[in-house]
Amino acid sequence: MQEYLITTKEVSYLSRDMSSHVDEEKINTYIRESEDIDIKSALGSALFVDMKEHPEKYELLLNGGTYTDGCGEIHSFSGLKRALAYYTYARLVKNADGNLTRFGFVEKGNEYSNNAEFKKQLMAYNDAFSIADAYLKECVMFLTESKKDYPLYKGNGGIKAKRTTYRIIGD
Repeated sequence: MQEYLITTKEVSYLSRDMSSHVDEEKINTYIRESEDIDIKSALGSALFVDMKEHPEKYELLLNGGTYTDGCGEIHSFSGLKRALAYYTYARLVKNADGNLTRFGFVEKGNEYSNNAEFKKQLMAYNDAFSIADAYLKECVMFLTESKKDYPLYKGNGGIKAKRTTYRIIGD
């Protein structure tokens, strides 16, 4: 079974560009969290595990493409990898470059870099998470229309938001 559905390099390629100097272990942590919290809950455990064990069976679901619904209409969708990349990217933005040390939670800074305003950081997080939700919704709609091809999918076409939404009040 492959460890994750996407690689650390695919996070930047499939979502938004980011520095190549972001720690790969940190990216892998957020990929794991995104798979466990967002993707698995939308697909169900049986489908999620089978997809990790046999990704070749799920090329269309993972990479996106087109399908025809029950009414004969053609739809396109971007695939689970893109949704997962955006969920991961959102978590990276939210947690920025913070690290837990023996002195508490600190954020890296030096004379060559400026930290983004907290308000802008939260706006970017909320935006990326909303995009991830939209991509995941496309995948769930595909699965709902293709239940005969994906018998392990037991969902009803909905997704549950499992995140904290931050609202900025004042300056």
